[in-house]
Amino acid sequence: MRVQTDEEMIARGGRLGQLATFIGLVMVFGGLIASFTEYRIMAVVLVALGVVMYTLGSRGQQQSMRGPRAISQLVDALSEFDDRYRLYNHMLPADHVLLTPHTVFVLAVRSMEGRIRCFKDKWVRDLTLGRLLRFFTEESLGNPSKEAQQDVNKLEKYIQEHAPEVQPEVQAVVVFTNPAAHLEVTSSLVPVLPLRKLKSHVRKSAGRTELTPEELKTLMELFESPPRS
Repeated sequence: MRVQTDEEMIARGGRLGQLATFIGLVMVFGGLIASFTEYRIMAVVLVALGVVMYTLGSRGQQQSMRGPRAISQLVDALSEFDDRYRLYNHMLPADHVLLTPHTVFVLAVRSMEGRIRCFKDKWVRDLTLGRLLRFFTEESLGNPSKEAQQDVNKLEKYIQEHAPEVQPEVQAVVVFTNPAAHLEVTSSLVPVLPLRKLKSHVRKSAGRTELTPEELKTLMELFESPPRS
């Protein structure tokens, strides 16, 4: 399998996170100073906005550090596939896209641990003391199945705009890379898998549809040299 990653985008996310963290600290510090003056309402606003900015910045920095590890884990899990399989990271409308000879997969990747439940695409993660202590840097669970479906729609639109002659099947998969994640999934519209099951899932999808060599080449060229807006 071949892998292509936009390293600059990952690095840029880390730099923006550092900037947001610094601005957040300055706002909090400014708010604390303002609290000793008559501008107390402004002080409260500054502190609140500063905390939000600091949280977003810290999580952005952590995401830029988790990104390369997540890519490495995906590569290890899928390394047995041949060069017709291509993994594209942070280059397309979805963060992780796996192109295969039969299907295009959009991978929504999460790396958190603990008990994670999904019921009819409603996601809940147990609250623990460790999570509270890591609040400012903790990865957000969000709604990965909904995000994956949205990314599928974006990628399908992207392909339609730039290679309308190709109409591949695009599937969403939610992947949890942390072996300490305990998944309890009931009635999800999107497959939710631990990383160890991703390879078998990709293999099982073979045969349902098949891209011609010309279609596969077209998608490779599009994904590897995406048009810049």
